[in-house]
Formats: sequence, C-alpha cells, structure tokens
Amino acid sequence: MPTPGELSVSFGPPGEVERLLGGDNTPRLTDAEWEAYAAEVKARHQETDVIRRRALSAKVKAAWEARHEQVRKWIKNQPAPELPKVSPETPVFNDIDRFVGARLEAAKIKPMALTSDLEFLRRLSLDTIGLIPTVEEIRAFLADPPSVRRKRAIDRLLADPGWADHWVSYWQDVLAENPGILKPDLNNTGPFRWWLHQSFTDEIPFDRLVSELVEMEGSVYEGAPVGFGQATLNDAPMAAKADIIFQAFQGEKLSCARCHNAPFHPFKQKDLFSLAAMLEGKEVTLPATSTVPVVEGRRKPLVEVTLKPGDVIGPEWPFQENLVHLAAIADLPSFSTVPTRHFFAAHIVSPQNERFAQVIVNRVWKRYMGVGLVEPPEDWSQTEPSHPELLRYLAREFLLSGYDLKRLARLIFSSHTYQRKPNPAAPALTAPDERLFAGPAHRRMSAEQLVDSLHQSVGKNFLSEELNLNPAGDRPPRQFLNLGKPRRAWEFTALSNERDRPALALPMAQSNVDVLTAFGWRQSRQSPLTTRDDAPRELQTLILANGILGTRIVRLSDDSAITELCLQDLSLEELLQETFLRVLSRPPSASETEMFQETWAHSMLSVR
Repeated sequence: MPTPGELSVSFGPPGEVERLLGGDNTPRLTDAEWEAYAAEVKARHQETDVIRRRALSAKVKAAWEARHEQVRKWIKNQPAPELPKVSPETPVFNDIDRFVGARLEAAKIKPMALTSDLEFLRRLSLDTIGLIPTVEEIRAFLADPPSVRRKRAIDRLLADPGWADHWVSYWQDVLAENPGILKPDLNNTGPFRWWLHQSFTDEIPFDRLVSELVEMEGSVYEGAPVGFGQATLNDAPMAAKADIIFQAFQGEKLSCARCHNAPFHPFKQKDLFSLAAMLEGKEVTLPATSTVPVVEGRRKPLVEVTLKPGDVIGPEWPFQENLVHLAAIADLPSFSTVPTRHFFAAHIVSPQNERFAQVIVNRVWKRYMGVGLVEPPEDWSQTEPSHPELLRYLAREFLLSGYDLKRLARLIFSSHTYQRKPNPAAPALTAPDERLFAGPAHRRMSAEQLVDSLHQSVGKNFLSEELNLNPAGDRPPRQFLNLGKPRRAWEFTALSNERDRPALALPMAQSNVDVLTAFGWRQSRQSPLTTRDDAPRELQTLILANGILGTRIVRLSDDSAITELCLQDLSLEELLQETFLRVLSRPPSASETEMFQETWAHSMLSVR
C-alpha cells in the first residue's frame, strides 16, 4: 500500500502489554502511549523535512537574496513618501500612526482607545496563528512586564508554526484551490495547499512564492504549484488562471474579458487570452464557449465582441505600457520549463510594477484591520486608496524587507492603529474619504478560526477519517486523491462523492465540514474569493448547539481538558476563572460570576 496504516512489529512477555520493537523507550501498544509516540515521530519528521528543504534550496535562496539586494538599491533611489506631522495629542507607536493620525486630525476625529492587554492578545493570536490563546500563553503573557508585554507577544506569535496554517486558508480562497478527493483530474485543481504551507513555513519571500505559483512546476497530485494549473473551467483553463493571478496580485478583474471586451474594465478579450497563451507556453484557440454569439439579423449584443471562435492568439504580454519592467527580468531567478511563464512572473513581481507590492500590503492590511486601504482588494479599476501615501509607505517597506510578510505584519501589529478598540462604525464606511481607521473594524472569527479554537479550548484533537475514498490504496492518484488526516481546519476539502454513495461517505469529517460551511467556508472553490459571506445565520447557532461537532466539544469525555479541570479540587469561582480563560481569554465579570453562582445554587437544590 502506498499509504500504510499503523503497522507495527511488537513484542512482550505473555500477559503484559506488547511494546513496539526497539529500545527501552519504545511505546507500549496502548492508545495513550501510541498517540504520544506517533505525535513525536510526526513532529520529528516535519522538523527534519524543513531542514532538508532549506538545505536543498540554499542556492535558490541565495539567488533571491541577491535579487532583493538589487531591489533595495533601486527602491532607495526612488522618492520616499513624506512622513506627515501630527500633534502631540495623537498617539504614535510607529510611522503608520502618523499617516492615519494626520487624516484623523484633519477630520477632527479622535482615535479609539487602546484595547486591554487580554483583548490585544486574543486578537493578535487569532490574526497570527488562527487560534485563541491557551491558558498557559495567557499567564506567560501577563507575567511579562507591561512595558514589553505586547512586543514579546508579537515576537513569539510571529515565530509560531501556526503562522503557516493561518495563511493557507486565505490563499486557498484567493487562488481558488479546489482539489477533489474523487476523480481529482475532473474540474478540480491539484492540492497545492501543501506547497503553500511549506512556503510559509520556510518563510520564502513573497515574490518568490508568486513566481513559483505562476511558473507551475512540480507534481500535480503531490502538492506542488503545478496543481494551480489544473483545469477548473475546462474550455479555457489558463484564461481562468490568468484572471485569478491578476485579481490576487494586480487588483484587476479580467473575468468580463472571458467572452467579450470588458465593458467596465480597460481590458479586451485578446488581452486575457494573450496571457492565457503565456501560461500555456504556446498559442491558444478561442473556444466557441468563450464568446458571445453575434447572429446576423438579430439584436446586437451590448458588449463588444472582437474575437471569433477559432481565432488563434499567441503568447505575448498585452500591456505595452508596462514593458519598462523588462529591466528587472534578468534578475529574477527561474527554474521554469516554460519561458513565457517566467516572462509573465517577472512582469508581475518586478519592483517597477508598483501595483504588485501595493496590492499585497493592502490585502494584509484588510486582513488585520477589517477594511482595506483600497476596496475591494481584488478590483482597483474604479476606486481610489483612502490613504495613498500610507499605501506607498507600506509597499516601500515591503520591498525593503525583501518581500517579507512577517516584517510587514510586525509593522502593522506594532502600531497604535492596530491595537485600538474596534470602531463600531467602520464596516459601514465604504467611501475612501470615510475610511479613517479611528480603530479596526469589527471582525467575526473565520470558519477555520472557530473550528480550530473550539477544539483547542477543550484540548481535543480533530475527530476525522483520513480524507481518502480509496483506503485500500489500490487506485492511482489521478482517480483518488489522499489529503491525509486533518490537523487544522484548512486541511478539509469538499467531501462530495460519486452520486453520494454511502460507501464513500466520511461522516466524522462531514461533521467538521458542516460547521465550516455554516460559517462561510466554501466546499468548492471554482472561482477566487477575497471576502467571504459570513453573515450571522440561524443555522450557525443551531449547528453549534445541536450538531455533532458542537456536542462533541461540550461533552465531558475522557479526552476533554474541561473534564480534567472539573476533577481537580477547585472552588466554583476558580472553575469559572479557568473555563472563561480557556474559552473567552479573559476572567468572568462580576455579573457573570453571580449568574453562574445562582445557576449552581439552583442546580444543587434540584439535585436535593
């Protein structure tokens, strides 16, 4: 089998629990010892894997570092945004606060007050690793001196491996990662999620990540960027990929140019298919399904149609005004087997292409502040930035850092602007002149944050089958894809099987997928998405209160940390304190304590 289960060779005297063959420290074949052993081995393999990958890519890393040094020299010769002056009353933790503060002063609006320390820690933990803080992390945070408490928390959480987990789910949406575990070569992408996770784990610079994505090398079914090129829309898949790339990294939507010249964007259909040909590495033929038919004698379409089915379009960069970026192409390391893809990638990540860095920093800003400097982040054609100089400043810092997302995140997290209490009016302020960032917008936990944090709050691991509809392992990956056993919520995928055959059902995994879907997660990502529809719905309350996952989380089972807590010799007040810290990252208020004390008293009377 290509995916063996827990096969072991064990020994032991008659009447005693067998031990795995090996030294004295090998585990006995009990659930507890085997699970601990399996977790330790997996962690060791992952650590070794990272070390090997970094060693093997040392030359590649050196080439990119040389390029980044050239970028720094270039950017330092460009005029930098002037830092605005602000009054002494405006709180300033770093230069971000100067740009935001100047706008607030001009509008005569006061910034929101700082969050409390525990509010800050919960927000920061969710934004960096996608999890609420543990009780141990809360106590360690509060043990630090107040003057360095927040800085140390930023340092620690940016170094946490969960950084990679939390970013993968975002780019799965933006890049329309859509692997199917059944018939993965049919209207799906390959699972390039593993390459995304490795890229963030290894902290590769973001221009390299984008270049490798566009060049699409590697194995389709084993998690390489070539999976991005798998057909989701079969008539012209590379046209769809070009649109995804431009939305993700250029803030331009080419979707309308799929079948005709875009009526509300400055793109012609030939522009999109020229890019598609670059990604194909050869000429492409316009399919009949990618056009608006014009029938003689009938109503003329309102859109302009300039290509006909069967037209052949060659690979070329269609935006001649951007050819100045060619100066940076020689400095872009490449291992692509398709030269036109390298050419495409070089134009996207060129430092002279100011839009690339600005789009990325705007995406990061929106993720942490709830509202972008430019809205919507994927379509800049008919909007203006709310703070153009701040956008230029952040993009410049991003380039100087070597396209380092962590350094950009640290800059935002360290600002007074990020650390403020939420602004209740922020979500309603959509016009650029109204987005002043007196405080971040209120944000709901994402589906992945919720499901991951529910499990963490009670100390339980995911209950799920292996995401594999061919457990016998006798079929090739092109027929059945094995995505492994989920460790974090982003690792789930659509579980739809062929005609919903019960024999191909994964009920335990489905209980997690049902909750994720109720909170805005998409089982199928056939198109890119930046902002999910996660509005409150009745189903969300019902599925948490009565669903399989919700029931498992609150059950006082042997594997629950809350069960262990209840078995300790704790007073009611101490039990409340510990439970609130686990779930809400804060102690209970006086009114909450009183309410639970009354509930406890009534329950004791009922027992008697």
